[in-house]
Parts: sequence; C-alpha cells; structure tokens
Amino acid sequence: MIKKLIATGLILLSMSTYSIVVTDEYLSTIEENWLSLEPADAYDFIPEDLTYEMYMSEDFQAKLAAAGSRLNDSIEGKDIALAGFMVPIEYQGINISKFLLVPEAGQCIHVPPPPLNQTLLVDVTANPTKFRDMYMPIIVYGRISVGSQSFDIADSGYTINDAVVETLHFSDEEYANEDYSYNLEDPHD
Repeated sequence: MIKKLIATGLILLSMSTYSIVVTDEYLSTIEENWLSLEPADAYDFIPEDLTYEMYMSEDFQAKLAAAGSRLNDSIEGKDIALAGFMVPIEYQGINISKFLLVPEAGQCIHVPPPPLNQTLLVDVTANPTKFRDMYMPIIVYGRISVGSQSFDIADSGYTINDAVVETLHFSDEEYANEDYSYNLEDPHD
C-alpha cells in the first residue's frame, strides 16, 4: 500500500496545474490524506520480514482483506483533498455525475479494485464534471463521509458530495493544450 502511495506521490511531484502548485509540503498532505482513510492500526500485522510464502498464505490474505475493509470513522465530516483517478459510475449526458476515486490508474477495470478504505464515491450530481480518461490524474476537494456503498465494479468506503474536481497536468504546455475532445457521444450508450 505504501509503495502505491509513493509511486502516486512521485507522479504528483512532477505535475503542475493552473491553480495548484504541487510543492513537497502539499504532496505530503495529499499522501497523508490517503493514509488517513486507513485506521492507524489496520495493517499492524504485516511483519517487516514479510516473505512471498507468508504473503500468499490464506491466513495473511484474509487479514489483508479484513484490514482493507476497515474504515476510519474519525475523518467523518472533514474537508479533504485527494489525488487519484476517475472510474465513472453515472452520467448526465456526456458529463460524469458520479465516479469512484481510486489511488492508481486502471483500478476497478483492469485489476482487482482497491480495498474499501482506498475507494471513494465522488458525487458531483449538482455540478457534473467532464469525463477524464481513467489514466488522467485528477484532484478532488470536498467533505468526506464515512460509509460503504456497493457498485457493480467495486465498493466504496467513503463519499465526497459536491466535490470540486480538477485535472492534474504534467506541464504548463499540457495545461495550455488541454483538450477534452473525446467522443462526445453519450459514453454509456
């Protein structure tokens, strides 16, 4: 889990956007926010000398699954900023009204979904957002609610309603050339 966060952090460190300057301090905050979704002791059972055999054991996999389903009730109602990737759930015309925010690109589609405590439902029904490719990093700002919901492709442990969604860019040039010229037909037909 930590390796995934570090990889995401390295990607974010190399990005800039019109309204956000990704400083080391801001990057640390975003990483801490993902970590705050997991209860502090959820993964304490993982030994420092973890071997492949231990990792693959049924007992260890059961403990991982149980830890991944634990939610952190202490973050209820807090404002949060999280960078991740969009997995669309519901549309309003060509825009997205609900999506899952996941920490790695392609999760829920090409690989097993992330744990419950690393998957968020983002509800922007009041102000639908443009579709972003599942490999385009975004940042979501909003107030978090704790509670799981089930969807066909994954379950979420948290919800952010009325979120602000921004695309993260790798360079100022990319930002200047931002183009949402995807097929503008209704994507869910």
